Amino acid sequence: MATVDALSLFTGLGLSEHKARETLKNTALSTQLREAATQAQQTLGSTIDKATGTLLYGLASRLKDPRRLSFLVSYIANKKIHTETQLSAALEYVRSHPLDPIDTVDFEQECGVGIVVTPEQIEEAVEAAINRHQSQLLVERYRFNMGLLMGEARAVLKWADGKMIKHEVDMQVLHLLGPKTETDLEKKPKVGLNMVLGEAAGQTVSLMEQLRGEALKFHKPGTYPVPTRTQWNPAHWTRKCQQWDLFSAL
Repeated sequence: MATVDALSLFTGLGLSEHKARETLKNTALSTQLREAATQAQQTLGSTIDKATGTLLYGLASRLKDPRRLSFLVSYIANKKIHTETQLSAALEYVRSHPLDPIDTVDFEQECGVGIVVTPEQIEEAVEAAINRHQSQLLVERYRFNMGLLMGEARAVLKWADGKMIKHEVDMQVLHLLGPKTETDLEKKPKVGLNMVLGEAAGQTVSLMEQLRGEALKFHKPGTYPVPTRTQWNPAHWTRKCQQWDLFSAL
């Protein structure tokens, strides 16, 4: 019966039944998630929205110090921590501040509590990033690294929701480039290691052939041909010796 109740509790957080059953197999995780969900229900009621449930699952699966569970759940349940970025910052804060008491003012400042990022701010940040790379975008189209745009927008708006930034990037890129064409859907050819090595090998063979050709011009042992005017020049023999040394090294 307890397993059925826990399964219902976990699926109520937005987990699929399969993931909920897998979670139950992990005793430490399921115990911590059950405590987090039960505490959150005291604030939110029996129904917990999926976004909050995702944060609670992330908290339970990543928190190393169970003593901080109640403290962090209260921030999630009260919507003071409502993005993945804030949760990551909160987990890092309690990890690096293991001693009691927690300085809540410093904690909230480090985790972006109370900072509201508006859709207009996200739109402006994404637009600025696209403008910086517009010429390259028009050339590469959908093969351009869109992660670069999201990263630049995130650098300006640290506490913005990553999903909202991605959605805005997708919308503005679509407006700029239009729908994907058949060419956009083609896979970009990759330069394989074998191709690079093949070209290098070809260059090496070509060099060896040239050196062998030069080596054939040297006289055979025991014969002493009459030097030409060019061969009387010391620089000529210096160059020949250098070529022969390189050929011998191969």
